[in-house]
Amino acid sequence: MRPTEPSKWTSRTFASLAHRNYRLYFVGNFISLIGMWMKNAAESWLVFDMTRSEAMLGAVGIASSVPVILLSTWGGVLADRFDRRHLIIVGQIVFTFLSAILATLVLADSIKIWHIMVLAAAAGIVSGLESPSRYAFVVEMVGRKDLLNAIALNSSVFHASRILGPTIAGIIIAAWGTGPCFVINTFAYAGVLTALFSMRLARRIPEPAKGSAFQQAMEGLKVAYRTPKVMALLLVMLVVGIFGWSYVILLPSLARETLNTDATGYGWMMSATGLGSVIGALWIASTKDMGSGRFMVGVSVGIFAVAALALSFSTSLPIVLLLLLPCGFGLTAFFSGTNTLIQSSVSDSVRGRVMGIYTLAFGTLMPLGALYAGSLAEWTSTPLAIRIGASICLVTAIVTFVKKPPVSDRAGR
Repeated sequence: MRPTEPSKWTSRTFASLAHRNYRLYFVGNFISLIGMWMKNAAESWLVFDMTRSEAMLGAVGIASSVPVILLSTWGGVLADRFDRRHLIIVGQIVFTFLSAILATLVLADSIKIWHIMVLAAAAGIVSGLESPSRYAFVVEMVGRKDLLNAIALNSSVFHASRILGPTIAGIIIAAWGTGPCFVINTFAYAGVLTALFSMRLARRIPEPAKGSAFQQAMEGLKVAYRTPKVMALLLVMLVVGIFGWSYVILLPSLARETLNTDATGYGWMMSATGLGSVIGALWIASTKDMGSGRFMVGVSVGIFAVAALALSFSTSLPIVLLLLLPCGFGLTAFFSGTNTLIQSSVSDSVRGRVMGIYTLAFGTLMPLGALYAGSLAEWTSTPLAIRIGASICLVTAIVTFVKKPPVSDRAGR
């Protein structure tokens, strides 16, 4: 009996789940990420409730992202020098303690905006050092053959949690306030920690370090610079990350000031974005070969830009929820595909350092986007800030289709 088309699609889309270690990580990470998205939604709501300032939302984003900018390159060096799983475990334990401190302060009604800023900065330090290991660790769980699929499934889990996390957070905030969300996040870290401790992995022996940590970091930068596909993708990330992704920062303001909705409505908005993101990630997961990536980049960024433009003109919550679906689809397909294309273009010996650069790019874009979006929305309006960013992304999508794709030779061997 020949397999049906739906069964072929399912086996192709979820191929990485055949690996035991990845199954553990998939489930544990999902639990942890639900808590994280609850925390993110509650934190944004809490900050805006305390300050009524779009710019302050951006400032918290900057506080968490600046350490990532400063440390992610060195985190990449650590990822290539040491056991990546152990580095991730240490990072997740520290995240647990930081979350417990935030929960305690909120429940004790002692929270101040500077507490949130300091804890955000501390989390950024951990993220900068740990994230490159997390990105580079995927290939150790599934091998190079299923790398594309596993990265996309990781993205689908990340964004599926955006459906559950903010929705649960919205209900909890409306009933009991933000405190319980931070408590749940603290305990949710047990999911990914249990998975990491339960894995059976062949010991990875890193290549002997050549030169100082600084020289190794520079080697990663050279590899990225000398690989045309990687450089092209990072440049598009620069534009989309600053002018596209920043719309997420403005959702609390859009919910309250433009749509006149409460925490529940805000939760639905985040969940709509999450649902679109899951679909986008599954689209990438079901793709066998993205070639140069030009089609993926152009289509995904174009879909986001058109939807975000329409979103900026809407004052109806149901219409906004519908438009947030393609917004989430486009951005997640782009970032998930970009991660895959970059990792498939380098060897394992420099993977950590190149993903450190990827983390650096991501960390740089988020505060710049937060600063741009928050400040522009404060000076003008939230819809106009979204509109301008979407227009720039649309131009980028068009240029991507017109421009000749870069050479896709693998570097770093």
